[in-house]
Amino acid sequence: MTLHSHFQLQGGADANDVYKWHEKQTRRQLGPRSHTYHAPHSKDPTISSIKAPGGFRRHFLQQNAASRGQPAPKLHTKSFIHHLGLFNMYEIDRFAGENFHSIPRRSIVVPKDLDKRRLSMAETAIEEPEEKISFSKAVGMLFKTFIASGILFLPNAFKNGGILFAPLFMTLIAVLCLHSFLLLVKCRELHPGSYGEIGEHFYGRWMRYIVLFAIAISQFGFCCGYCIFFAQQFAIVVDSLGGAHLDKIVWIAIFFVILVPFTFVRNIGKLGFSTLVADLCIIVGLIYLYTYDIKELITHRDAPHPLRLFNSEDFGIFIGTAVFSYEGIGMVIPICGSMANPKQFPRALTIVLTVVCVLLVSFGSMGYAAYGDQVQTIVLDDLPSHNGGEKAGKNAIQLLYVIAIFLTTPLMLFPCIRIVEQVVFKVVGDESSGKVKALKENVVRVLIDLAVAAVAYAGYSRLDIFISFVGSFACAPLLFIFPPLFHLRGFPGQPLWRKISDIVLILFGFIVFFYTLITNIQNFSKSG
Repeated sequence: MTLHSHFQLQGGADANDVYKWHEKQTRRQLGPRSHTYHAPHSKDPTISSIKAPGGFRRHFLQQNAASRGQPAPKLHTKSFIHHLGLFNMYEIDRFAGENFHSIPRRSIVVPKDLDKRRLSMAETAIEEPEEKISFSKAVGMLFKTFIASGILFLPNAFKNGGILFAPLFMTLIAVLCLHSFLLLVKCRELHPGSYGEIGEHFYGRWMRYIVLFAIAISQFGFCCGYCIFFAQQFAIVVDSLGGAHLDKIVWIAIFFVILVPFTFVRNIGKLGFSTLVADLCIIVGLIYLYTYDIKELITHRDAPHPLRLFNSEDFGIFIGTAVFSYEGIGMVIPICGSMANPKQFPRALTIVLTVVCVLLVSFGSMGYAAYGDQVQTIVLDDLPSHNGGEKAGKNAIQLLYVIAIFLTTPLMLFPCIRIVEQVVFKVVGDESSGKVKALKENVVRVLIDLAVAAVAYAGYSRLDIFISFVGSFACAPLLFIFPPLFHLRGFPGQPLWRKISDIVLILFGFIVFFYTLITNIQNFSKSG
């Protein structure tokens, strides 16, 4: 039976209150648990779908095709805003291929082909999206994954590495990341599943736990670094505008207070529009920074800043930051799995990493060349503010990045929150549901937010070392150790030279892990 909205009847809008009252009385008669039941949606347009951007246009195309007896046209995106976002928020729920979906109370996630009549009347069916993305959209999604606010640390990182060593090593990391990502994709073809499930299939459950731990630590580390970034830049903007000069703990506390309500959001799709705003802020900021770097280079072309080809003292810090810059492996599996033609994924990934490498190397090199050894940890601090116009422009760009960082942090923290929640409730054996479970989850999320603030406070004074530490400790295993390790076990009959390349990549990952970890600990202890 097809259910129609009363808005489709003559006078339905005027009698909306009557229909709502009748529906409420009917639900009361059926009992309290039936309140969460939702009948299958009609194929006819509803008010909510028409109100979405582009809704009338989609409705017209569908109705026009139906009148001619033709199938409805394939609509690649639900709305124009969805198209601009470059990715479905469903992919965040599937970070690293894991199912991090926050299921509402008395609701379950079901595949498209499951008969919803099997569900009880107290359950709401949340369908998995069936949308398959094109090659061009996959390129956009991958590009967005690798370009984030971490690019602002690169000019200072190039100072730590050297104007010759840094570009060469950044290019090497890009090549190794491409090879490693493609190894993971091949392992997924052999055993479809998440990053952790692939590891469990080849080595056992303990490997799945290690992969999930690395994912949680990496996302947690990113959020701690972003918290420091937010606190430092917000303090500078407020101080330049004549505000109070407060201690760092105040700015971190402000970040914590604003972050907590966002981490309470269960439906991550509600934060989808925030990613679009963050992307626009980052793009505008990069254009502004490129412009000033070029201007600075032209101004000092007769007396350029002295640059070191290789910094033998601090290149260990640079290595960790370089690894941090390419950490996008969490989106490789979900994007590959979402493509209409997964065989095109290697070509899409190659194009994206090539462009990203050129962008990162050019931005880091130009920033270091423009400001020399005086370049700050965050290149925004190097922007001139000698007059009113320059000061206003600098403050505006800093505010844009503060907004971008804050809007990005809840999404970055989401996988970490879901992993910690699953571990905590499994260890304590808590089987509560409904409001009680939601309350306990909120307590866990507040504690995670507190941990982010505490770690950010500890690493506030040396953000460059902290970013390098995250890159070496959390990102290096995910990028260079696990994929070739899985590939060795999954393809035992491969040629000897391929086995040697896997072993070399694993050894490279361990060298990066231990060397930069020890170097960062030593540098942090000296700075303290």
